Amino acid sequence: MTKKTTNKLIRAGLALAGFAALQPTAIADAKAKPTFTEDIAPIIYNNCTECHRAGQAAPFTLKSYNDVKKRAQLITEVTEDHYMPPWHPVEGHGKFVDERRLTTDELATLKNWHKTGMAEGPADKLPEPPKFASDWLLGKPDLIVKMPKAYTMRADGSDIYRSFCIPMDLKEDKWVAGFEVRPSARAVLHHVIIRIDQSGEARKADGARGTPGFSGMRGIGRSSRGSRRGGSNDVFSGSLGGLGGWAVGGTPRILPLGLARKLPAGADLVLNSHFHPSGKEEEEQTTIGLYFTDKKPDRTLIGFQVPPIFGSISGLDIPAGESNYELTSKFTTPVDIDLVGVGAHMHYIGHTAKAHATLPDGTVKPLFYIDDWDFNWQGRYTYEQPIRLPAGTTVEGTVSFDNSATNPHNQFNPPRRVRWGLESTDEMGSVIFSAVPASEADLDEFNAAVRDHVVDEARLMAERRLGERAGSSRSGRAGLADRLEQFRNRRPGGNSGNRLGGDWRTRLGARLKELDKNNNGEIEPDEVDDRSRRYIRFVDTNKDGRVSKEELSQISGR
Repeated sequence: MTKKTTNKLIRAGLALAGFAALQPTAIADAKAKPTFTEDIAPIIYNNCTECHRAGQAAPFTLKSYNDVKKRAQLITEVTEDHYMPPWHPVEGHGKFVDERRLTTDELATLKNWHKTGMAEGPADKLPEPPKFASDWLLGKPDLIVKMPKAYTMRADGSDIYRSFCIPMDLKEDKWVAGFEVRPSARAVLHHVIIRIDQSGEARKADGARGTPGFSGMRGIGRSSRGSRRGGSNDVFSGSLGGLGGWAVGGTPRILPLGLARKLPAGADLVLNSHFHPSGKEEEEQTTIGLYFTDKKPDRTLIGFQVPPIFGSISGLDIPAGESNYELTSKFTTPVDIDLVGVGAHMHYIGHTAKAHATLPDGTVKPLFYIDDWDFNWQGRYTYEQPIRLPAGTTVEGTVSFDNSATNPHNQFNPPRRVRWGLESTDEMGSVIFSAVPASEADLDEFNAAVRDHVVDEARLMAERRLGERAGSSRSGRAGLADRLEQFRNRRPGGNSGNRLGGDWRTRLGARLKELDKNNNGEIEPDEVDDRSRRYIRFVDTNKDGRVSKEELSQISGR
């Protein structure tokens, strides 16, 4: 949908929420006077009916002649505007599974049918309507779980971030190849990140203060002794900890290449849920369908973002009135990897999201591009074939924002300064990739590079802020820019493993020494205070909850 689309058309498009993901099996030649049975039904069945049927998110069915005839004008409007089917990636920037694009002939056929009186056509020409094994998009799940109690979302006010525990009580490890999220109140639930907790802490916290769930968006995953049992407990982890996420407009998918994520025996699920008010009080009790594989996958899925951590450590600060504010980041892989999928995340004033890869030989490969971001449709896209990126390839991602008064999606009139934050009226942004190392033997090196990318980005932002505080003279700014450029180019690839040097090394080393209360040369989990926890994760390279002598030696340079 273009940013000039009227509110009336937006409402019409939302009424058609859910044009689905089946690949067209035939391309209709545009006819001057098409009929439903011969020309329109194939388009509808291949692109609409999967979501526009009983039990799905769409508010009405599109199956029979009368169903489609009643809404022919609406269908013509939203398809001509390319608001429906909801497919936002620009052609030529990656080839994806189940691309939902109508051809020029198909668009003309829909328009001509409405314009010429919507003839039904011969009954014997009607194709067989699609049949679905289940009202779940991926078929009947292997396991269906649900929030134990509904949460009441207030009618108005600010956004709410709340976590909920779903007790699982699994007796054996499971490998999750896919999942489908079903909100009970779609108007208020914007997105969910599904975490894994083996500590039992989430189960204790949920409802402890008399209301379902517990405050915040932090997943609980560590045991009381600090060992890493449930994965990262940071909702903004750059990796794909937990099972993954769902956002409004997302379509569920089974992971390709036989990939799956581990759900350990005895673990609980934690839903990090983002709500925004709809204007009326609503009850949300999220249901999730899980799809299992029979065996452990041979390869491990890793996520990385450009910029990392949704832009939270990249200095996102958008001036009022700025129509093209950009945030750019680069990640260089030290090993051969296969890109499996991609997506993006921004809020209301997000405008574009784009990424490309520069191979070691200088070849530039387009990877992803959304040229007109829509907060209401945040899909994840699976490449039709994994994209092999050789070691030394640099992936560059850029997200842009339109904070001008001419942006109809701007929540503020007049526009005001917008910085990074969790509220929908704040902003964040990144292009999000999922990938696997070409060789499982390279997993640790790839993982370390992803982690180092986060550390590097955080350091660069800190350097910028220190430079700004030191002075704003032209020479001072130029000197800082030179130092940052030297820092980026210190080692080919830009993602070296041990890069905590200079003034950073001294200050961080001193702070770590203060934490070692028992003077055993290591930092135990119970020695880490809340103030230090945010940077300990960058030093704790094996993520076991403690900082070993070896990890400390990397900081000290010995």
